[in-house]
Amino acid sequence: MRTAHEMNARPATGKFLALLAALAVLVAAPGILRAQQYPVKTVRFIVGFPAGGNTDVMARVIANRLSAYWEQSVIVDNRPGADASIAMGIVAKSPPDGYTLYLIQSGVAINPALYKNVPFDPIKDFAPITLIGHIPSLIAIHPSVPAKNMREFIAFARARKGELSYGSTSSPTMLATELFKKAAGIDIVRINFKGASPALTALMTGDIQLVISGIGTLMPLAKAGKVRVIAITSQKRSSQAPGIPTAIEGGVPGYVASVWYGIAAPGATPRAIVDRVNADVRKLLAEPEVRQRLLGQGIALAPNTPEQFAEMIRAEIAKWDKVVKESGVRID
Repeated sequence: MRTAHEMNARPATGKFLALLAALAVLVAAPGILRAQQYPVKTVRFIVGFPAGGNTDVMARVIANRLSAYWEQSVIVDNRPGADASIAMGIVAKSPPDGYTLYLIQSGVAINPALYKNVPFDPIKDFAPITLIGHIPSLIAIHPSVPAKNMREFIAFARARKGELSYGSTSSPTMLATELFKKAAGIDIVRINFKGASPALTALMTGDIQLVISGIGTLMPLAKAGKVRVIAITSQKRSSQAPGIPTAIEGGVPGYVASVWYGIAAPGATPRAIVDRVNADVRKLLAEPEVRQRLLGQGIALAPNTPEQFAEMIRAEIAKWDKVVKESGVRID
């Protein structure tokens, strides 16, 4: 037979558990309430590249729709320099309150390996919110190069070790080409350019033989016969250029080097706000007009969860760190 103490223990335990549950709700409530009310003031959307470029256009499309959703201003703040490291340093030092967002891109995974000192930690200083998508690049050669496809170009380059050159316009394109060189087993010389325009001019004049650049940049030149595209750098063929084979199809196993973009916030931003922004960005990316504008820039949209995006960034960091170490390329 149970004692009075034993009979009273269960109700007491039940009350205690109910109290704990109530306390948990109270603890979580401020964060949930903040997310429901967010934003109550202007949100700064930092971009690491100058106004007017493709990255800036993408940011403004997203900022305009978020402004409409939230009935608050979302101001694009361009902070170019050092392959976006300046912008990332600003984001890393910003208050983690949801009022600073960042158009994060491949540089967060590349720059820590490529530069001796960067003003941010790629893991601790950012709260990944969602991937926006990938922009595959095209591999283009000068029309005078006697190669109609990837296999012919590789054979041509191998027979002329160190005689051919490529144009490097940024850390992502440089490392994409260094990765290509290793995967294809070729040796071509890097020539640095201050931007895509002078590099493409050099390619069209035949001063260099190869450039890896965005699909939106190279396709018009290819259609005009000024360059010859031999491959796309994505895992699969692009719906925008279905006739262009992937580098993998062309005999470069495992070669994928797309530039990606996403949304992030400072590292300790509350999860409730991260989830709110994630939901709203995914919603706007599903709008037909937004999809059309971004697809027109060559972006393959692929929004995901904060966890999936964080995992992708970690994998990218490991991938490009290995490429930098194996290529010996470094900017001090």
